[in-house]
Amino acid sequence: MFVQTSATIFTRHFSLRCRWNTTLTSNFRQIHQRKYGAAASSSDLQCTSDRKVQESLSSSDFKRAKSPMAPFRVTPKRRVPSHIKKPPYAESGYMSIAEMIMPDKVLLHDEDSIVRMRNAARLARKILDFACSLATPGITTDTIDEEVHNGIIEHKAYPSPLNYSGFPKSVCSSINEVICHGIPDMRPLQLGDVVSFDVSCYLDGVHGDNCATIIVGDQQEESGETGVDWRGVPYRMEWPSAEDEARASFSRKLIEATREGLYAGINACRPGGLLSDIGNEIHAVADAHGFDTVEKYRGHGIANIFHTAPYVKHFRNNDKLELREGMIFTIEPMFTAGSQSCGEWADDWTVVTLDGTLAAQFEHTVLITDDGVEILTLPESEWS
Repeated sequence: MFVQTSATIFTRHFSLRCRWNTTLTSNFRQIHQRKYGAAASSSDLQCTSDRKVQESLSSSDFKRAKSPMAPFRVTPKRRVPSHIKKPPYAESGYMSIAEMIMPDKVLLHDEDSIVRMRNAARLARKILDFACSLATPGITTDTIDEEVHNGIIEHKAYPSPLNYSGFPKSVCSSINEVICHGIPDMRPLQLGDVVSFDVSCYLDGVHGDNCATIIVGDQQEESGETGVDWRGVPYRMEWPSAEDEARASFSRKLIEATREGLYAGINACRPGGLLSDIGNEIHAVADAHGFDTVEKYRGHGIANIFHTAPYVKHFRNNDKLELREGMIFTIEPMFTAGSQSCGEWADDWTVVTLDGTLAAQFEHTVLITDDGVEILTLPESEWS
């Protein structure tokens, strides 16, 4: 069902987690550790040079980080000034009654709503780029959360994740085998970590939402033979060891493939097209690169409500919903180096791959136009 309005949209209760309610127990953690394995030791390799080390290791050795992720201390929730306009869940953590009991409806945005959505999306992208720029070895994701929190408030907006269904922080930071919904904590980022930042903000009564993945420390001032990442930042050329360099090379491939999947999904969007076209194209990219695509978590409609219909699958499916001008939703594929099977830590938020393999995610908020699609979360350099 479609509803054309700029102010009102009703939906079922749809948690930020977009998931079945499962919780990892200590037994899962033990299984996770056993499956994870350890990085190869020098005695195992028996090589006489770093180059031989690199040549002796297959890509399967780099599907996992050197050590598994574990929970670190989480600081208290940050405060939001009283003058900031807040979404309904900001104080209680609960959705409105309308959101929980009304059936799914797809909003067709009018021009006023599109303008506000574009502004919120652009702010979300600006803060996302800022978050990525902060991710250097030694900094904690808690510090990045603080900077993101303050940056959003400085723009008179509210950090959408904060207290959404009880989420304790203002940004999601997902490292290595963490697929999504990682909680910023006091763990210092390490050289070579694969980290995704999911930044969302509530501005002028609507939400903007986007996500990107980088490799911590994989950058240098001047460009070299190794090329640049999706931001145009030159890749690092000198690594502590050939193994570290090979790990970074593999992680780059995962990140590049995930971003390619995002744009394949976006390119499938057009009025008269089908929602299933998006997932079909994304899945084809994952297959082409030998990666898996997460099925449990979806893109979503977005407006004055954070998560609403339509729900966008990033895998092959038969959701034949027709795409219509005025729809706004997110596309946010998550690729994994191994199996897409996943579960949660005991914090009821942090989603990890069951086999301990690396994950990457990219997300844009898009608008279906009269002749195609507009990406609302473009970087400031590409604003028209």
